[in-house]
Amino acid sequence: PLYVSDPEKWLHTLTSGTDFVGVVIFTGHWNKYDEHYLHKLGKYNKDKMKGEGLKLIAWTSEGPEGAKQADEKWGLTKNYGFAEVIGDDTNALAKYLVDDCILEHLVTQTPEEANAKDLITEGTYPNGIVQPGMIWYAHHG
Repeated sequence: PLYVSDPEKWLHTLTSGTDFVGVVIFTGHWNKYDEHYLHKLGKYNKDKMKGEGLKLIAWTSEGPEGAKQADEKWGLTKNYGFAEVIGDDTNALAKYLVDDCILEHLVTQTPEEANAKDLITEGTYPNGIVQPGMIWYAHHG
């Protein structure tokens, strides 16, 4: 999916058939720092972890179009081993992670608070920009 409307169900489905899952939260396709660390993490994933069964997913609050632009521009699924790049401007996943105390300190800011107003198109983040974070799920046995 390009977005997650039911995060609890999505996480359950995602982690049910996979032993090791990582979800990397990034701000958007316009952020060169996101590109840098997603490339570094993706290269490590492709070289070392994917063979161990890691399913790596990138998620942004920029929305489906921003996720698509990031994937096409940065080659995340094509060149860096990401299974998916998901954009969800409703922030359903971020809200769930905070409310369920999985990432209770995950920060969501307005474009102004994130000093990004001049870098984005107005209205791109109707529910705020979720700042970077990561969650890992591992099943054993």
